[in-house]
Amino acid sequence: MFLTFGNLGSNIESSITSNGHVPQTPNFATAATIVPNDIAEPEKRFYWGGEIMPMLELSNADNQKQIMCMAKNIFFEAATESTAGQLAVTQVVLNRVKSKYYPNTVCGVIQEARRHANGLPKRDQCQFSWYCDGRGDEPREGRLWTQAQELAKHIFLYKDKYVDITDGATHYHAKYIDDPRWARADRRTATIDQHHFFRL
Repeated sequence: MFLTFGNLGSNIESSITSNGHVPQTPNFATAATIVPNDIAEPEKRFYWGGEIMPMLELSNADNQKQIMCMAKNIFFEAATESTAGQLAVTQVVLNRVKSKYYPNTVCGVIQEARRHANGLPKRDQCQFSWYCDGRGDEPREGRLWTQAQELAKHIFLYKDKYVDITDGATHYHAKYIDDPRWARADRRTATIDQHHFFRL
């Protein structure tokens, strides 16, 4: 028995949080960066919908790094999916962070891979395929990338407010590919947008 979510749109937060609502962030009109200079490395660009957010959590460089890793994963794994689909792939990362079988940071989970002696990941041998598929890992600037960063930041701040709509999933794969060997039907917990989710 597993849940199936369709295209639920982008305003479903109230239906999937544990307390029935999610704290609202200010709605600013223009984009801004949290670094002082106009030309920043891609890893340091964050767009929170308008102004620099006066939150202590964002002042920590490691927190910024973790948020950027999550934003990239949202973008490359589910940029065109509904909010539910994006939250679901994010939840898999968080479930792995909590597990003793995976790295204990967001970046550690997302960048887990078999590596060459020089430390570079081996092609197509990563936990998340976009990280070592031979293509560039810098998202194209635009609405989808901005939204991915906004969602990653929101999840980072309020992750304890969300109900896990994947029911503890630690794995997923796209519906349009054949089931991998590990994708046992009795371990499937949900199908949300373009992915099947599994708890292994």
